Amino acid sequence: METAKKVRTRARLIETAAKVFERIGYTGATHADLAAAAGIGRTTFYEYYESKEDLLVHLVESQIPELSEELFAGLEDLAPFQQMSELVVRMIQFVGTDALGLILHTEVPRLHEDVQRRMAAAHAPLSRRFVAIYEAGVESGDFVSMDSMLAARLIYESIMTAGRVLKSTPDPKQHVHRIAEAAAGFVMRGFAA
Repeated sequence: METAKKVRTRARLIETAAKVFERIGYTGATHADLAAAAGIGRTTFYEYYESKEDLLVHLVESQIPELSEELFAGLEDLAPFQQMSELVVRMIQFVGTDALGLILHTEVPRLHEDVQRRMAAAHAPLSRRFVAIYEAGVESGDFVSMDSMLAARLIYESIMTAGRVLKSTPDPKQHVHRIAEAAAGFVMRGFAA
């Protein structure tokens, strides 16, 4: 069982990682940068996390529940079509304007397969909620019926493409609504029954 000090240090490293990754990027940050920002030694870092990638996975695992709640907040009373449309917009905003969103959708595909599997597992509850909305939309007649995993992949790729376009603009926050609304319209027209 971990001591209270170890638990606090782990939490501090996760919190620090979010700030360091936002400031200098995931690729630019070293484990030494992360350790120094958390006020611990470089070798001490490895007492808590195996690598920078391991720390990233723990950061994602710690933030996914809150992110999921933010993404789905206020949607439960909407019809599946409106839920999905709003979720696509919110996800594009996250991917295109949030530092963690950028890391997750640009850096993760370059990481080791084991890290990618762990990230996918961390995202699984969020993915299941998207699929559940799609399936409810098929059942209600809002969406065309197709393989749920194909539908999920099409939605995911549309969100990622819009996020990449958004990130390529000089000021993503200035263009987020225009790009997110256009992409959501495209996705929803494709799924409309």
